[in-house]
Order: sequence, then C-alpha cells, then structure tokens
Amino acid sequence: MRVRYTPRTRAGRAVLAVVAALAIGAAAAPLSSAVSGPDTQSAAARNDGPNDRLLRTPEAPRISDGPYAGFQVCGGGIKPVVTSVSPTLAATLESVAPPGTVEDGTETGPRRKVVFEVDAADGKPAVRKQLTSDNSHDAGFQLPEGKLTEGEYRWRMKVKDGSAVSEWTAWCDFTVKRA
Repeated sequence: MRVRYTPRTRAGRAVLAVVAALAIGAAAAPLSSAVSGPDTQSAAARNDGPNDRLLRTPEAPRISDGPYAGFQVCGGGIKPVVTSVSPTLAATLESVAPPGTVEDGTETGPRRKVVFEVDAADGKPAVRKQLTSDNSHDAGFQLPEGKLTEGEYRWRMKVKDGSAVSEWTAWCDFTVKRA
C-alpha cells in the first residue's frame, strides 16, 4: 500500500515537528541556563592570569544550633537566632566545580579547602578556620565551645581548589541568645 502525501498530512507533520522541537528546547533550557546566564562572568571559571581561576560562590549559607538541629537559611531579611555558643555553619558547594568538571566517584580523599570566617558585629575577628571538604557537595563547621558568647555576629565562607578560589559568600548576620 502506498501512502499518499496530502497538504493535510504535511501540515500535521510540520505541527508535530514544531511540537517536538519546542519540547526538546524546553528540556534543554535548564541545561543551557546552567552554563550561561546573566551571571556567567562571575559564575563560570575565568582566567585572569596563568594560574587564576574563579569558582562559583558557595550557595545557601545556613546556621544551626548543632549538627542535629534544623538549619536557618541566611539572607532574606531575617537574621537567624541560635541558642548554642557552638553553632554549626554550612553551605552548599556543588556549584563550585569548574565548568567541564565531572566527578565519577573515583576520586580519593578530600577535595577542596573551605575557609570560614566569623566576626563580631563590630568587625572584630572571632574565628577563622580552614577545613578540607570530604566531598564537593557541601561543607560544615561546628564552632568550638568558648569562641562565642551571647551577642551579634556574622559569618562567611569561600572555597579553594588548587589555584582556583571562589568569592566570599555574603555575610550572614546572626544572634547568639542563650535560652
């Protein structure tokens, strides 16, 4: 049997092709916006010199009363309040891998250095600690006892990976208030 092409079947195929193209474009859009967007210059690795690369700034800085308590996200005009003098600071790092980096699970050992800074509200340094992240997805640091008292503080962090360094996160203002 021979199929005969008529204007209606050609139009139907054209509509089907357009719908398929739109569906493929919609699926690819999140991928392309992850690679390029309005903040591409600051988000992507760039070469400012032979050994200088800029990694993405860690995302979602948060603070908690301890390692098993819920986190309060920094920003949004709400200042977190913690009741512990040794709160846990954390941020998501998965966006800091340079473009084109693929983790296949064969890496061994720690991957990135993470620098935490905690200052009193007046800017006086309280704690500066550099740790090594065991993975590239998140980093946390529980402040040691005796470093903070009741009062106003702020913290931030950045990530180092060889010669690549991220920008500092925005300061996260928080209050230590004993219950």
